Amino acid sequence: MLSRAAERVYWTGRYLERAENTARLVQQYSQLLLDLPEEVGVEWTELIRIVGAAEDFRQSGFESTETDVLRFLLAESDSASSLTFSLRMARENVRNTRDLLPQESWENINELYHDARSRLTLAARGENRFEVLSECVARCQQINGVLTGTMSHLSPYHFLTLGQALERADMTSRIIDVVTAAYTNHDERLVRRYGSTLWTNVLKSVSAFQMYRQYCQPQVEGRKVIAFVLNDTAFPRSICWCVNSIEKSVAELPRGDALEEPLKKLRAQLDSPVDADSSAETISELMDTLQKRLGDVHFAIADNWFLPG
Repeated sequence: MLSRAAERVYWTGRYLERAENTARLVQQYSQLLLDLPEEVGVEWTELIRIVGAAEDFRQSGFESTETDVLRFLLAESDSASSLTFSLRMARENVRNTRDLLPQESWENINELYHDARSRLTLAARGENRFEVLSECVARCQQINGVLTGTMSHLSPYHFLTLGQALERADMTSRIIDVVTAAYTNHDERLVRRYGSTLWTNVLKSVSAFQMYRQYCQPQVEGRKVIAFVLNDTAFPRSICWCVNSIEKSVAELPRGDALEEPLKKLRAQLDSPVDADSSAETISELMDTLQKRLGDVHFAIADNWFLPG
């Protein structure tokens, strides 16, 4: 398998996952702001922090209003953090690897990109926003289902899985980080009063609410939510599951032993305990370090398989 083809398949997995997560995140955050009073102080710019685009947003010239934030995250074609950009890059990568991926995946992503591009600008202004975002999530899941359900489990499949799992783990850590920061940066009385709503939104942002209630307990508690989305071994959107998936795919690829050290450090960080005594600052530091470890794994993948020489 050519290194450039492997890289394109890897980024197909990342951009498809990023597009789905962005649509899911904006959808749930919109609902959260409808549920919370203004006095809690949760703002639209928190979404920019979640996706790690604060500096890009500042330089873009957009203002911190609902419409500008959503235009930046949904419809701005020049923003690497936007849903439109992720869909365009996923489409380009699938287009250039059509000999490795199922034909249906190209047809579906091409149709989704052109359809979403014409509707996301209106969705950013509030027109059918929930409907458009729900459809984007469903169609991204459909494309992922075609890819993972009809590909032979050989090298292209494993590079696709690496991209999906890394992107999913990174987004989950960012969502936890921002909600945890709310306990530090906002009125503690108000945050504790509406804490259940905040943590419920975390679960819904990663489609974990039903599974949490089914396998943990009816009451939504911050530390238990964090433990679930970090270390649950049976839930496929937990960070632990993503790391397990990365390790399995790396083991199936040639020269996979080159990733032993960064994966070992990532696993050690993931195993850091989060208990009732852990402060918001401690959890935030854990998430920041997890994101750095995930970044190290990404660079190790690029060095080992994608870069010449």
